[in-house]
Amino acid sequence: MKLLFVYNADSGLTNALMDWGHKLVSPETYACQLCKLTYGWAGMKTEWRAFVDALPHEVVFLHRDEFKQLFDWNVETPAVLTTEPLSVFLDAPTLNAVLTLKELIQLVEARLDLAQT
Repeated sequence: MKLLFVYNADSGLTNALMDWGHKLVSPETYACQLCKLTYGWAGMKTEWRAFVDALPHEVVFLHRDEFKQLFDWNVETPAVLTTEPLSVFLDAPTLNAVLTLKELIQLVEARLDLAQT
């Protein structure tokens, strides 16, 4: 199984700088909860990187525009999807309700456990 983490943000340097500024000035209104939870000021959080690196599945991170270029499928973001077949693993309302990185990790682990039973 491959996990696709799709951010509710577009790719590119200009977008990254605008997102960074938005998180700095008004983090409570930033649109990508997945970004807020997994990224700090200097990049991907160490705890998150260690978690995804230890997963027994291939993990791919995509921005919203990158996902749309690769897949002809409209999905609300942020989202976590699986491939073979392409399906929603964690939907936007679920991800948007997560408040901490620890909670996100526990949620992914619980869903992976369910998927394997």
